Amino acid sequence: MRELKRYPKIEKLSNRGLLCFCLVFLNLTPSLVTAACDSWTQGALYTVKQISDGDTLLLSSGEKVRLIGINTPELARKQRPAEHFARDAKSRLKTLIAASNSKIYLQYGHETQDRYKRILAHIYDRDGRNITEKLLSEGFGYAITFPPNLQNFTCYQQAERTARENAKGIWRNHQPILSTELPHDAGGFYLLQGVIQRVGKSKRSLWLNLEGTVALRIDRLDLSWFPDLDVSQLEGQRVEARGWIYRRKGEQRIRLRHQAAIRILPLR
Repeated sequence: MRELKRYPKIEKLSNRGLLCFCLVFLNLTPSLVTAACDSWTQGALYTVKQISDGDTLLLSSGEKVRLIGINTPELARKQRPAEHFARDAKSRLKTLIAASNSKIYLQYGHETQDRYKRILAHIYDRDGRNITEKLLSEGFGYAITFPPNLQNFTCYQQAERTARENAKGIWRNHQPILSTELPHDAGGFYLLQGVIQRVGKSKRSLWLNLEGTVALRIDRLDLSWFPDLDVSQLEGQRVEARGWIYRRKGEQRIRLRHQAAIRILPLR
């Protein structure tokens, strides 16, 4: 089994530095962000043995790789049916890998493993083209952002925006779930829209309570990744948020890790 390349621990950007970065990103227009992700042909080529789903694969070494920057619909598991477009996403990843003769380059994240011990990496075909960007631009998944793995952050956001504007893949006739219509037994990844009814604070977190029964949680340790979030102005705002729903004390919650996980929408 190949030993993972380890990266030194990196410090978060200062609030001022991150603010400049985010302000530049948020004010970019599509015409200014048409460049593709940088290519990557460094290190060894790895052989892919199996495609698990649209965002996870197995190497011939036995190591599992979770693609950074994308979440694709879930396949059927634990008596839950497959989500819409899950099989399509898996099939598309399989096709892209096959077109690269099952050989890929890995660009490891600054955080190299997730809690399931899967490798966290960006993957590239034999010609150095970013496969995640391709999946996002064709509408096979949602762009997700988890610090400190922010490589390719801008191009992944733009790739999803392109697919969404052109109603490709999952964005064809796509309607985000309203927070008031969220099932009580909901679990997994959701794209939600709703109005923030109340903003609360606790010792460890900020809480944005949406209409219905779900609350968005921002850990105070993550606040540096939300430089443009003016908490005092959020009550009554209509927002779109994305993330994984979990339950605690009988309540539905979504933890937001980065400013890209929430955006303010016009009031209807």
